[in-house]
Amino acid sequence: MKRLYLIILCCVTVSCVVLVSFLHADAPGAKALTKKCPTCNKLFSDETKFCGDDGTKLIDIPMKMICPECKKEGASGEKFCKEHGKKLVPLSEPAAAPESDSSQQKKELARKYYQEGNAHCDAESYDLAIEAYKKAEEAFPDFPALHYNMGWLYSKLGNAEQAIYHLQRYIVLAPGSPDITEVQSYVVILKNAAEKRREAMDAFKSRNELMKKALIEQKQKHDSVVVPAGEFIMGSNEAREDTYPERKVYLDAFEIDRYEVTNAQYWEFLDYMKRTNDHSKCFKGEPSGKDHTPRFWDNEYYNNPDFPVVRIDWYDAYAYAAWAGKRLPTEAEWEKAARGLDGRKFPWGNEWDPARCNLSGEPKSVGSVENGKSVYGCYDMAGSVYEWCADWYLDTYYQEAPSRNPKGPDNGLRRIIRGGSRFSQPFQVRTHTRKSEQPNLFNLGLGFRCAKDAKTE
Repeated sequence: MKRLYLIILCCVTVSCVVLVSFLHADAPGAKALTKKCPTCNKLFSDETKFCGDDGTKLIDIPMKMICPECKKEGASGEKFCKEHGKKLVPLSEPAAAPESDSSQQKKELARKYYQEGNAHCDAESYDLAIEAYKKAEEAFPDFPALHYNMGWLYSKLGNAEQAIYHLQRYIVLAPGSPDITEVQSYVVILKNAAEKRREAMDAFKSRNELMKKALIEQKQKHDSVVVPAGEFIMGSNEAREDTYPERKVYLDAFEIDRYEVTNAQYWEFLDYMKRTNDHSKCFKGEPSGKDHTPRFWDNEYYNNPDFPVVRIDWYDAYAYAAWAGKRLPTEAEWEKAARGLDGRKFPWGNEWDPARCNLSGEPKSVGSVENGKSVYGCYDMAGSVYEWCADWYLDTYYQEAPSRNPKGPDNGLRRIIRGGSRFSQPFQVRTHTRKSEQPNLFNLGLGFRCAKDAKTE
């Protein structure tokens, strides 16, 4: 009986020890900080996989583990004290402060939106990326990687102010990051760019006042000339094949601008377009998204109101002419206005004279060369800038064109330009010389003037 009692007592004792060990194992103890963020060096518990601050994947760190009761260090791989059954805790961190559920939820929500924003960036859906990043920022504003990406994206979108704000937040939140010096340097660059933009805006305000003042004078001076109805000699038998044959062409009376369209005049058109977004008179087949602003409109060249406007493609010229109640001249109208009735090679006559046109390579105000005007009083029809005409180009068109009011082929790939530019050679500015370009071409040597039907009595 005594032996049976001893056996039962041993079993109960063993069961108690096992039960106590089990209860200690399951008791909610402190979370060991066994992982580290390689970006900000913050420590996290074992079950955490990503940094709650910057979203970086955590790495394991070697750490000495001790019993919280006897302070003895556990052997490698041990999780519980052999003597007391207590769960071991890190030597340097007695316990990880448990994070509140609401704080953890906010970080997880921010991380979710952060990853969505990254995916939108990869797909180049930048508007959607900004929306996702803003939601992440609202959920958890102290997220370094989020501010880094927002700074990069705003910079890409040209919003220097927002880019600077977010990159500065990144610097504050992650001062120990290895790329901090690089980010600080980029913030300086962005600040300089923002300052130059403000200076440009101030210059635009000054430009606006300058243009308004110049327009008053130009509207009194820049009129059109009337080219009466009748025949003139068009083409040439002595030049390229696309000008063959020389022939007589009859044109109805028309009016054509005395001067090429200036920066000030085109500024007025752009101001109207920006205020109204009225494209009702633009060419129906123009490329989508056109606002008709010349390329590099902030360039200093455009601060001179009397320079001929340049970097104008055919669609821009068409839109301006229609807005002004005019149209682009046909190729035949342009040649008659430049050539007169006697088939002359240059607007002033048949003898080449470099002093009568601007081939210097330097821009000059329209009408600067008084003795280079045509017989009808049109200035700069040789040199200055090439001028867009209404017609499509065809090299054999003259061989089949009507002899009365020709308007060019019904379709084509390139539009006619005439007159040469300040960068041209003498043979390129003859009154009969033909040239063509893609209608969406723009460059420093390409502008235009307008025409319209003459008023009938």
